[in-house]
Amino acid sequence: MEIDAAQYAEISWEMHSTHNFLQPHCLTHNYLDKPPLLFWLSAFSFSVFGVNNFAYKLPAFLFALLAVFSVYRLAKIYYNEKTARMAALMLAGSQAMFLITNDVRTDTILMGAVIFSIWQLSAFFEKSKTHNLLLGSIGIGLALLTKGPIGLVATGAALAPHFILKGMWKRFLDARLMVGAILIAVLLTPMCIGLYQQFGITGLKFYFWTQSFGRITGESEWNNHPDTFFLLHTTAWAFLPWSLFLVLGWGNAIFSLIRNKFKVEQDGEIISVIGFTLVLIMLSLSKYQLPHYIFVVYPLAAIMAANGFMQLASWPKARPWVTALQLIVLASVVIGSCLIQYSLMGTDIISAICLIAVFSMAIWAAIKADGGIKTFDNVISYVSYRFRRFYQSISDSKSNSQLAIVFGLDMAYKKLFFISVAIFIALNFLLSVFYYPAILKYQPENDMGRYVKNHAGNSNFVFYDAPLPGFAVAFYAQQIPAYIGDVSEFKKMLNEKKDLLVYASDKAKRQLDEEHINYQVIEERESYTVSLLSFSFINPSTRASVCSKVYLLDAKL
Repeated sequence: MEIDAAQYAEISWEMHSTHNFLQPHCLTHNYLDKPPLLFWLSAFSFSVFGVNNFAYKLPAFLFALLAVFSVYRLAKIYYNEKTARMAALMLAGSQAMFLITNDVRTDTILMGAVIFSIWQLSAFFEKSKTHNLLLGSIGIGLALLTKGPIGLVATGAALAPHFILKGMWKRFLDARLMVGAILIAVLLTPMCIGLYQQFGITGLKFYFWTQSFGRITGESEWNNHPDTFFLLHTTAWAFLPWSLFLVLGWGNAIFSLIRNKFKVEQDGEIISVIGFTLVLIMLSLSKYQLPHYIFVVYPLAAIMAANGFMQLASWPKARPWVTALQLIVLASVVIGSCLIQYSLMGTDIISAICLIAVFSMAIWAAIKADGGIKTFDNVISYVSYRFRRFYQSISDSKSNSQLAIVFGLDMAYKKLFFISVAIFIALNFLLSVFYYPAILKYQPENDMGRYVKNHAGNSNFVFYDAPLPGFAVAFYAQQIPAYIGDVSEFKKMLNEKKDLLVYASDKAKRQLDEEHINYQVIEERESYTVSLLSFSFINPSTRASVCSKVYLLDAKL
């Protein structure tokens, strides 16, 4: 998707093509924004698998698996096997994880590197084994190479308060920590050399200060004026289907910490609650925020959510209410999928059949999993008592219905985890197979770039007044277009090349018509910035009003 993922893919392809690994370039221009690890890994993947979507996404996907495994191992240090497995599955099944393994940015690698370093350094401080320190230091180094100081800050915010409050502060005086610091410095050296060669001291300052802390102090020019609770209401949808249990686990962890006067039990942990809370506060102070910024601490959120789910089992008064709310959330997801189906697929029979089939199979599989619920009759009892009871006396019916609902919801709670996972797997199956491809039809740069790759010679491709910066079209074309702003410049290039493939806006096409330039329309498409969906776009009746026309033209002298 434009802009970020397409831009990073283009930078990675350019690095792969030029073999200039220390100085990233974007559309041939010097690039100073994100550190290079994503570009290094993707460029290497291109050399093995070729330049394609799979190769670009593979490194990030592997780091996502690393994040899931690291959550499991970190939780296992402080909790039982069941909680550890649940935390790992909650992270893997969260909507955020599905998003950042599809629309790949730097945050997938950052998440994996940070939680890996937290796991390894926790093991080091608990068991004092040098290999854990070395692996944890590598994790921090990779995080710093992915998105800058946030990698170190997030790890330190999670670990330092935990071990200080646990009375283990002397661990921070261990001489071996210097070895870890040196290892981190060694990992950062190639990037720092490239930054200095490309931008001088300004590049180093930008990396170590302006890009991260400058967003808080105001030194950074980036400012989208986010509201105070932006990352909180982002988490409400991005951490689905576990948001309710995160609230329970997070609230209970904070309450327990205050109740114990900030003392940590010897076998307990506050890594998850302190790390998540402090990073959330720090990121919320930034003057520029996007939803995926908070994803870095979702592994810690998964541990709190797993605790919340486990603790709910011992809260008989709260359990039916939370279960009912979760069932409403899951029902809303199914209804929302039906609305998306209507919006994007219309009357397409295959996707409609798949929608019915995958949700039915998901619910059936969850019901058949180990636990108390074995038949669909039990499922019906979750939300209503048998219909015949409604014909009894009002008082008896009211009393019995309340008991039945509470009993049914308690039974539902035993299946709630499986049903939640299954519903969101089904949702994201539909998103990946049907809905994302339908949305990406409105990003024609991808398809037109593929056409250019197969039909245009080098330097015969131009980008004429098109609405987007062209990262995707450059990546799929595997050549950087010449950018043209006016018709006189276009005519000059056409005189030189004799034949041009032109990605043009509606305005540019009209200018060519006015100048009576000979061209053939290869393809006409509607274009929209698909990473910024709006209700007007989702609504089929108003979609055309927010889309612009773009063209792929074959112009000849």
